[in-house]
Amino acid sequence: MPALQQHHKVYALSIPGHHGSDPLPANFEHSIERGVDVLEQKLDALGVSRAHIVGNSLGGWLAIELARRGRALSVVALAPGGGWEVGSREHRRLVTRFKVTSKLLSVGGPLATRLARWAICRSYFLRDAVARPERLTAEQARLLIERAWRCEVYDDVVRAMVSQPVAEPFNELPCPVRLVWGAKDRLLPLAGYSQRWRRILPGADWVVLPDVGHVQMYDDPEAVAKTILEFTDGARRGEQRLAS
Repeated sequence: MPALQQHHKVYALSIPGHHGSDPLPANFEHSIERGVDVLEQKLDALGVSRAHIVGNSLGGWLAIELARRGRALSVVALAPGGGWEVGSREHRRLVTRFKVTSKLLSVGGPLATRLARWAICRSYFLRDAVARPERLTAEQARLLIERAWRCEVYDDVVRAMVSQPVAEPFNELPCPVRLVWGAKDRLLPLAGYSQRWRRILPGADWVVLPDVGHVQMYDDPEAVAKTILEFTDGARRGEQRLAS
């Protein structure tokens, strides 16, 4: 955030129902479409018609769909979800992984403060989140575990994942799009979860960061900030050339 704020006015749009965010709207249906609806409402409330949008995982998928609706000047999607075919081996594996994680969180969540003190526990509970969980501070590890545990919509999102339609192909990019993958992403490995995005986002820019896992900002915040800023700067220069 500090690095990005030196160049942009930054709004952190947390997703309702996730820890630290606002409550879900009444009768909320867990789907990508409804999630994008909520984020559009947040942008409208801020008076922001279009912005450079950055998202990780589920947030990366939502960022791409916001671009589809014309709300993005550019998109940087960090290991976006949705890069699978419904019913595929990759899809089934991920649903199972999240269900297992839910059970682990029910045990580990209440003990997060204690577990976070030990490198071996950090490695076990956070191996899918970051490439080097043993390098996290105890405070970082505690926050990662507690935020997942206190996500009130975790199980609902996993249930919706079973039947949620995947993203529709783009005939052309609605704005400049960069997809960024960690070479050591264990949750959404590059080899199994990026190919579909490559097919349906013709002309998108691709970056693979070495020694980085799924939640890339914890493994190498400087590299992630640089990867975002060089892209938003290029998109901004491109718009200026079009305007002239």
